Amino acid sequence: MSHYSPHSSATFEGYYNRFRLPSGASVCLIVSSVPGAENRPYMISFTHVTRDGKKYWQKEYWSEKWDITRGTGDDYAIEWDDGKFGFNDGKVYWEMKTKEIEFTAGQTDRGVPWDPRDPSSTPAGIVARFPLPIQWHIHTVDSDSHFKLKVPEIDLAPSDLEGIAKVHVEKNWAISFPKSYVWMQVRNGNKGLSLAGGSLLPGVQAYLVGYQGDSFVSFMPPTSTSVFGLSLGLYSNIISSQGIIEIDIVGWFKRLKISGRCDPSTYFSFAAPLNTEHAPDYTVQSYAGDITVEVYERSWPWLGWTRVEKQDFTEGGMEFGGDAYERHEE
Repeated sequence: MSHYSPHSSATFEGYYNRFRLPSGASVCLIVSSVPGAENRPYMISFTHVTRDGKKYWQKEYWSEKWDITRGTGDDYAIEWDDGKFGFNDGKVYWEMKTKEIEFTAGQTDRGVPWDPRDPSSTPAGIVARFPLPIQWHIHTVDSDSHFKLKVPEIDLAPSDLEGIAKVHVEKNWAISFPKSYVWMQVRNGNKGLSLAGGSLLPGVQAYLVGYQGDSFVSFMPPTSTSVFGLSLGLYSNIISSQGIIEIDIVGWFKRLKISGRCDPSTYFSFAAPLNTEHAPDYTVQSYAGDITVEVYERSWPWLGWTRVEKQDFTEGGMEFGGDAYERHEE
């Protein structure tokens, strides 16, 4: 079974999609399920965010219907009361029609996978087959998608009614979202960053990071891990009240320094799937992040670092969830 296919044994499963429209505005579409929840087991969240990230329009739907149809190979479709999405012949498509929103989209190509050199790559590698509390898969960090959009309550730019959007497609599944976590996503041309991590287990911090730059650089545990404050190569500074995410991961020969800043006034919130329910206001996200990525190299572990690449991004996605979102500590 492919990582992007539905996992029938998972306690929860959530599909996340960020569409960057021709005007620079974004659509965040989340389709999520907690099949065993007594209330609101199925969530469809639609958020439109202006290019500067300062204004957003959001609508959440709680469906009673959740039908999964499997086709040949990895093909499948998930249908709810007012829409569906699926995977067909290597491409993802989306359809949604409600009183407030009409939206259709479909990949025109496979897009860029997690590792641009490997179409079947996934952030955790072979560990994605293990029964961890949460798993994270990225189907594409960047793909063209033809779309049509109609939202009467929003004054959409003419270019955003129909055309080609750039889409980032990923999913989570397993037992529950972490108690504390952050996420980052940004793309500019053929370069971009995807990052997710936090507290999977008590006292353990771990991150999955992929940077598609002049070369592909990725990190996963145990390098990007700290245990009860003792780091194996991970240094982090997370302050949601100031919109700060700083991650420094040191390997034997590669090092990634990531610095993200966003204005907390640009946050929009949504529910996250826990093992018993969709928890409202569990996480906040901004699409106004200024993110800098620096790549360092060295020839031997005892030598000093040489910076070989620095890339500045704007309009990046930054997310603070659970206890990393300080509102939950009040």
